[in-house]
Amino acid sequence: MKRKPLFLDRDGVLNEDIKPYVSHRSKLKLFPYTVEALCLLNQAGYDLYVISNQQGVSLGITPQRELEAMVEMIQSPLRESGFEIRRFYHCTARDSDNHPWRKPSPGMILSASEEFDFDPTGAFVIGDKWSDIEAGARAGCRGLLVKTGVTEDDSYKQWKYPPEQVFENLLEAAQWVAQLSAEEV
Repeated sequence: MKRKPLFLDRDGVLNEDIKPYVSHRSKLKLFPYTVEALCLLNQAGYDLYVISNQQGVSLGITPQRELEAMVEMIQSPLRESGFEIRRFYHCTARDSDNHPWRKPSPGMILSASEEFDFDPTGAFVIGDKWSDIEAGARAGCRGLLVKTGVTEDDSYKQWKYPPEQVFENLLEAAQWVAQLSAEEV
């Protein structure tokens, strides 16, 4: 079976989001179900990619070494389960920089598709805010919203690119994606 790409935001999806930023490894708190959800997606045949805006780096709030340490904190329990997130894409540019990787631009998704030679059309993007869903839509992806981060209300119904499905958390989204994939086989 050919593996399929799936894109995940980090803060508010894999881990608790805090204000102003998750700027240090001591502040990174994975949700209790994160590893289980990622294992389920891996077992369902998905290669996982994280696409995350991290302007705290360019603002001097998040040191680059802390960003790298947080990647390792996410990868470590996954390695114990026999896989890894294929690649982390971080856009460290500021909101005002108009960088092509900064969500809602689809640059990180398009870079992954070029680097790993796949068509992102129809791939899932799981995020917690409008910019995640819009970045996915602009790359031809299917947006899934989780309500564990920024968007906890029904404001998503008014978005230019509304999500295809809405879930309480990543585990529920992963279960839905895995079930859908099982039905396609």
